Amino acid sequence: MKKFKIFGLICCIFLLSGCSAEYNLTINNSTMEEDINAIFDKATESELASRMEGIRRTAFYNYDTRENEYYDFTKREDDSNIILNYNYQYTGNDLYKSEAASMCYYKRIVNVTDDIITISTDNQVACLYKDGDREIEDITVNIRTDLTVLENNADKVNNGVYTWYINDKNYTNKPIYIKIEKERYQESFVSQVISIIVIVVIVVIIGILIFFKALRKRRKNNKIS
Repeated sequence: MKKFKIFGLICCIFLLSGCSAEYNLTINNSTMEEDINAIFDKATESELASRMEGIRRTAFYNYDTRENEYYDFTKREDDSNIILNYNYQYTGNDLYKSEAASMCYYKRIVNVTDDIITISTDNQVACLYKDGDREIEDITVNIRTDLTVLENNADKVNNGVYTWYINDKNYTNKPIYIKIEKERYQESFVSQVISIIVIVVIVVIIGILIFFKALRKRRKNNKIS
């Protein structure tokens, strides 16, 4: 029952009539940062935004600690909108546990290896409608990365930002797919030089020890003769 209540609070934020959502995901070698904006029209939805502001948001349930992880929350306004922002930084494969992502895609895969990061979902977006009623007007998904993207099915690509537009016309067939190559860190030039110097010093020391050992043996043999 407790888990159901938490899920209900989550739905209250993103499943809002007239609300637009912007889902931003920044990916680098070791982390994925989820940054979500729930956008309300200031003229017609300010009261609704105020009610939602007080709800404590769960990012995901941590099975290791058996506790909830929570989004960092901020609120900002511009001339026409009230924007509630939720931010959390994931490590490893933990992104697949995201409550926000799970509401919109029942099936999703986040696979992270030493070389490749792959994110894929099923076709249908489940969070635009609830019980037959339209809940979200549209969703914009932005995935940002400076890493090399090998494959993607984004609607738009611009300066390392891969964007998908989800709306009433395409939500039944709008999968997200992106395959990213992780960066392999190389030793810096200084580190390489230091390594070479260390090897040379070791070789010189070994050479000197061998020389003195041979010299001592030679002197010993000369005394015997």
